[in-house]
Formats: sequence, C-alpha cells, structure tokens
Amino acid sequence: MDRKPWEDWMPGVLSDKQLIKLCELVYIKGGDAKQVDLSSIDLHITKTGYKMIKGSVKPRGDRYDLFLNDKEIAEPLESDEEGFFSLKSKNTYIFEIKENIQRLKDGNFHGTATARSTIGRMDVLARLIVDGMERYDCFDPDGLKKGNGDMYVEITPITFNVRVKENLALTQLRLFLGNTDDVQLRGDEVYKFISVDDNSNNQQKDTLSVDLTTIKIDKYEVAAFHANEMGESDQPIDLWTKETKPDPSRYWKFWPIDGKKTNGNKRLKITKGDFYILRSMEKIALPSGIAVYCRAMDESFGEMRIHYAGFVHPCFGRERPDKTIGTPLIFEVRGHDVNVSLSHGEQLAKLIFYRMSEDAECKDSAYNQQNLKLSSVFDDWPRNIKLNKEDGSVSPK
Repeated sequence: MDRKPWEDWMPGVLSDKQLIKLCELVYIKGGDAKQVDLSSIDLHITKTGYKMIKGSVKPRGDRYDLFLNDKEIAEPLESDEEGFFSLKSKNTYIFEIKENIQRLKDGNFHGTATARSTIGRMDVLARLIVDGMERYDCFDPDGLKKGNGDMYVEITPITFNVRVKENLALTQLRLFLGNTDDVQLRGDEVYKFISVDDNSNNQQKDTLSVDLTTIKIDKYEVAAFHANEMGESDQPIDLWTKETKPDPSRYWKFWPIDGKKTNGNKRLKITKGDFYILRSMEKIALPSGIAVYCRAMDESFGEMRIHYAGFVHPCFGRERPDKTIGTPLIFEVRGHDVNVSLSHGEQLAKLIFYRMSEDAECKDSAYNQQNLKLSSVFDDWPRNIKLNKEDGSVSPK
C-alpha cells in the first residue's frame, strides 16, 4: 500500500511546501502552487453562483446543494457579457468553489477558513461551507467523511456593491494535521514573539488593542478610515486588483479622534451601522514555526462587530525591507445597534498561536509594511487632498 505523504509529518499547521505536495498529488483537487501562502491555500470561485432569496442558509451537516436546488431558497446567477457577477450590498450569494478536498478524508485533517485580507477590508463577509459540516469556516475528519469534499463560499457585501468573476479567490483555507487544540501554543514564552508598542498598557500578551494615534496623509492627521455607504444606483467595485484602481476618496472618509480627550484618553466615535478600518497598537513579529489566528473578543466586549482576515502567517513582521521588527494588524469594525465611544488602547481581539507542522521559509510580503491601510483594490490616496472637516469626507484638489 502506498504511503500517504502526511505519514511522515508532525502535527501542526501545514506549511506551503506541504500544501503544494497535497496539490501535486491531487489530495487537494484543483489546487496548485500559485495559490499557496506560507500557511494557507486560496480557494477560487467557479462561474456557478446563486442568489439566496430569503437570506443566508446555515450548513446543517449534509450536502449543501440540496438548498441550492430549492427554487424557493436560491436562484441561479447569470454573469454579464464580460463574465462578471454583480453583487448588491446587504444581499447574500453562494458560489461553488473550484477546489475539492475529498481525498483528505483518509487523514486526520482539520481545517479553518477566513476571508482574504483584501476582502475583509471591503466589508464583505466571505464564509466557507464544506459539505458534511454543520458550521461555517471549518471542517473535521468526521464531517469530511459525511460529505463529498465539495466547498462553497457564502458572500455578503455589506457596505459596497461589488463584482466578482470566475477564479477569483475570496477566502483561504488553513489545514491542520491533528486536532487544532492539540497544536495550540500557550504561555509567556510564546507571547514574547509579539513586539509591543512602548505606549501600550496591555498586560495580556495574547490580545490586541486599538491604536488611535494618528498617521499623516497629505497634511491631515488620521486615526481611522470611515466607509461611505453606497446607493442602489452606484456602480459595483471589482474585488480584484486592476491596473487602474478606484480612487479611495470616493468611498472613504478620514476619521479623526474626538476633539478633546475624555478622562485623559483619546476616543473615537463608532456610529451604529457604519464600517471602519483601524489598526492595533501591538506589532506582530512571528518566527517561521508559528502561525496565528486572530479572533474578535466575545459579545461581552460591547456593541461592535470586529471581523477581519484572521490568519497571520509565519514570519509576519520579520521580513520588512526597512529592517524594523513588528507590524500592526488591521481591524475591520462595524457598529451594531448603538453608537460606541471607542477608547485608545481598548482590547479588540485575541491571538491564538499554533505550532507549524514544519517551519516555513520566510519571504517578503506587502502586508509586512502595512500601517493603517485600505484594501488593495483601491489606489493610493491622492497627493493633494481637500478635507471637509464637518463630516470627514475627502476629495482631490
């Protein structure tokens, strides 16, 4: 009997080399080396999509196409003449995924998924559905054996109307050999790999707090970016990087801190229903043998939803061209039902550390240099900007 490649692997998060091996041997059908990152693989949509007429439908542990074939629940989508699909904000859609993972059912594999960074920063929810699973964004050996390895992505744009196309990657999958709890790392010796800002008062090294200090764009001090809500008639934004990118000043405002400090601390207003881009005070610097998942604080935290690309790959913050160590993470924050006055240094997320199955080979990434940064689908901010101080809206001079 042929030996499986993973029989010689240590339990942990699979590296890019291991993921490529699974693609080459067709254990991940439809995958290839081009879509692999240091600790995850991108998943691509096909041209088969559906609009969910009555809203999202949670997976329930069997074949998901039973819902998609129900005309009272889903209706097939048609592309335009260019092959693009227009998705309206606050509507939910399902697309089939090109890749299939059925052949992994003979191994002790677990998986977690999250939207890619550039998608989360567009306020687009992209949740993976795996046949046989009762939850989003994951699979385990038992669930994989109940399904057929097919996967789908549920897409819900919230702020912007968007466009997608065949072979576009919206979500990424991280594979674990062994149970995720068994390869989780804990303790101060692990947390020391975070490079903490000197001004941070955060004593919990496995959490991230919000940084409301400002950066300078043109001549203005900016603490956060605040999305402009799109109207029904607004043209959709393409969710892929193009040579000519949209001007961000059409879609985003500069969001300063409140004019005066309260109780000696800087604060920022989060308006209910609105979407913001912020950053962490802590700067992450990971070694080659550790991968991280970022999880929002629980409901007891308050009336905000924080959702963001939760994977931090090995070597993040350590391969910077400027030779400095540590890079902040980006928060994507939406107000719930009430306005919130957010304080500088408040905790927004928890870090979960995992052992890699094998060390990754570090390489430079554009994310290593990020500070307060929008999705890569947008162009850079204009060189000369006019700011409306009443509402924070900006425009080129």
